Amino acid sequence: MGDPDMTDAAETIHVAWGVSRAESVREALRLQGCAERVIALSHALTVGPIASLDGQARRAWLAANTRDDDEDRPDQVDLEAPWAEATAAGIHPVFWVCRTDAAEHACLLAFAARMAGRPFDIVDATGFDFTDFSQVSPIWSLGQLRPGEIVASGLGRRRRPFARAERDAAAAAWAQLRRENAPLRILRDGRLVSAPLTQFDAVLVRQAAPDREPLIALVARTLRHLDAALDPPGQGCSHELLFARILALGRAGKLEVTGPGPGMRAYAVRRPAAHAPA
Repeated sequence: MGDPDMTDAAETIHVAWGVSRAESVREALRLQGCAERVIALSHALTVGPIASLDGQARRAWLAANTRDDDEDRPDQVDLEAPWAEATAAGIHPVFWVCRTDAAEHACLLAFAARMAGRPFDIVDATGFDFTDFSQVSPIWSLGQLRPGEIVASGLGRRRRPFARAERDAAAAAWAQLRRENAPLRILRDGRLVSAPLTQFDAVLVRQAAPDREPLIALVARTLRHLDAALDPPGQGCSHELLFARILALGRAGKLEVTGPGPGMRAYAVRRPAAHAPA
């Protein structure tokens, strides 16, 4: 049964967090003969301050607490433009999400808050069994799915109105997270919760090898661990955050970091014997 406050819209658009996920949704729709627009929402909302929507404040925090491996950073883009477009009057959004991915989950909560009670639909892959269509089971993120798998699985048929009670609960959860304004947000028992900047430090130390290796190898191994071995996976961690935390752990003596930098490939890292796992 539909949402009682559902209204006809002049245009249906599809929304997903991140460019790669949006491109997969766009291609899946195209394969099914659908030419409706797809918007990729920016902002990695699991990392950094969220109390203010001031992009300058977030950029300053990210510059101080994360480390980009790209020496030639692209020009700043308007991160707010896609959000304004996706929540504009006169359109009806369809939000694609897997809520076991922290970044997608955060984006959904923020989107519900910005819609300010207006109705929208949701295609929710959470708990959907893709075993027949993917080598990975269970699926915890839209980012794992190729366009053909989205089509073959019939994921689009799960589209439904995001009920008023769900919208209100999502907006309230986001309001609480904004009040807490923690450095990080992670998943716990299906909920997005606040976490300290040091959340992944112990994992990095455990994942570090006793012999010297390129720093990028530790970052890659830790990301695989967080996405595959950790329960729950999909914690929304980024290589930029891990890179910065490794350097911080090096300054604290918990890891041994050497090399001229500035990129990940120009550093080497090892775990000192004093910090070997028990």
